Amino acid sequence: MTIPEQKTAVRAAAETQQQDAVAVAAPAFVPACPGAGKTYVITSRHLQSSRRLLRKGRALISFTRVARDQMARRCRQAGRADLVQAPHFIGTLDSFLWEFLVKPRRKPDPVPRLLESWANIKALVEGMDREIPLHRFPMTLDPSHNSAHGLVAWDKLDYDTRQLIDGSSYHRTVWEEKILATRKSWCEQGYFTGHEVRAVALWNLRNAEVAAGLLPPLRSRFAEIIVDEAQDCSAADLAILQLLHDAGLPLVLVGDPDQAIYAWRGAEPQALGAFAARLSPTPHRLTGNWRSSPVICQLAATLRTGQRPPDTSVVRDDDVPVLLLPTQFAAAGSRHLHSPTSTGIVDAFRALTEEYAVPAENCLVTAYKYATLPGVTREKPNTNMITSLAWARTVAHTPGASGDDLARACAIAVRVLFGYWYPGQAGGPDRIVAAHRLAAGQVNRTAFAFLHSLPAPHKEWGPQVWQAMKAWPALPGAAPQNGKGRPAGKPTLSRPQPATGMRTNIVHQLKGDEADGVLLLLPDAGSVQRWATADPATDEVLRVWYVAVTRARRLAAVAVPEQETDALARLLASHQVPVRVA
Repeated sequence: MTIPEQKTAVRAAAETQQQDAVAVAAPAFVPACPGAGKTYVITSRHLQSSRRLLRKGRALISFTRVARDQMARRCRQAGRADLVQAPHFIGTLDSFLWEFLVKPRRKPDPVPRLLESWANIKALVEGMDREIPLHRFPMTLDPSHNSAHGLVAWDKLDYDTRQLIDGSSYHRTVWEEKILATRKSWCEQGYFTGHEVRAVALWNLRNAEVAAGLLPPLRSRFAEIIVDEAQDCSAADLAILQLLHDAGLPLVLVGDPDQAIYAWRGAEPQALGAFAARLSPTPHRLTGNWRSSPVICQLAATLRTGQRPPDTSVVRDDDVPVLLLPTQFAAAGSRHLHSPTSTGIVDAFRALTEEYAVPAENCLVTAYKYATLPGVTREKPNTNMITSLAWARTVAHTPGASGDDLARACAIAVRVLFGYWYPGQAGGPDRIVAAHRLAAGQVNRTAFAFLHSLPAPHKEWGPQVWQAMKAWPALPGAAPQNGKGRPAGKPTLSRPQPATGMRTNIVHQLKGDEADGVLLLLPDAGSVQRWATADPATDEVLRVWYVAVTRARRLAAVAVPEQETDALARLLASHQVPVRVA
């Protein structure tokens, strides 16, 4: 068989897998490798729906707004705008649980609100010897216990929050009582985050009387529920899905257990595997990778469990080897040096992408932690408002700042201005916007204009900010009260890191993303030993690396400590992965 004939056969086999997944009867589990075309399969299945349905729609559920919008956009592009409207549903898991399992049981007053995070409002744990924002306390929800609120995940605290708690005169049990009471107080005001939504949804489904009112409308409206990125389901999510399955709602789960990288919120591949086996004993696998080259598929196979053969590269024939970059890692990301040339590691990577005709603007640099990344200046947690505002001002003046950072910067500016203009008004900015009938676009434009007007932060920046706040044209309904809302203290200034000229983000922020070239930074000693001996089924770090390299279409590069480069080269070569030590 000639090479063109082989590629034709490979494509036909991958298309057959996709068609089988589109047609499989629910309940079903569809394990999908990276680049398998999950969104295509899900939307193709949805596009088969009849028009003008009164009931028996389909729910398409994902974990991100990006995936939600992509599925909705494909339906509209296919001329089926009806598929994004009732009786169908396209949205995140949080919004699905909220709309159908929580909100129907809430009183209309106060108006119930679903928040992405407690950081969206000024929710503080107060009344102790220090104030700490509520969103700094991650929560855990064990579905095997009947706890209505869950518990604080003390082992998941970030360093700064842990330091504050350890320095407090109050015991953690006292803090936990105060944290739970604070959450309950905000819930009584109508505010919920995804954690509270899951806790309430579980309670509602387990209460026979309540479930009797919630489940019949769901069974009437939906003939099928598809869950995308199912590997991100927590134990609580799976418990909810199990209850929906037991109630007769047909489920289709699509995902890749090898990409389960959210253990901190309870997502474990073994739990998904057990649930999927109960749902459908025969999985319908997608093993054709429409994104990555054969070399990258071979590299990825060394980072997953089960000794499975590499996925099949469907459309690419690039033969660029995996590039290993010997690196001298520094404490700050901007000072990582490429050992052979003593240049910055990103500059060395850029030169290599040019050598292989891979445009640098189509590449990205990633790592497990923000601290490893060059060109990233992060907002410090638990900072005072003046420091947060200084960070926001820096982001607003940074060319190429990420959309997430710009959105966070805008939210900080809105909180600062609203704290001055609308002092003492209950609730977060969304309640103030609704109460005064403000246009969201106008609010955001005002916030960004204010940030751009501020001078560069310095230690005596506070008085300048206060003068700017008093002089700034207020929005309708504003009623400042003297010095209320004035940001206190002095900003703690972070040194901005020079931009790299490439997209840069941690792996957890790259799910669903892809690029022609990817550079993965592995600064820790022992990384190669871990690669060689650890089990991806139980070691989430290997799965994080797997997600990173599978973002690449044509070129994958790995920067490791220079003394470990040869060991990684030998390891990959032993698995027939083409390698070049650059």
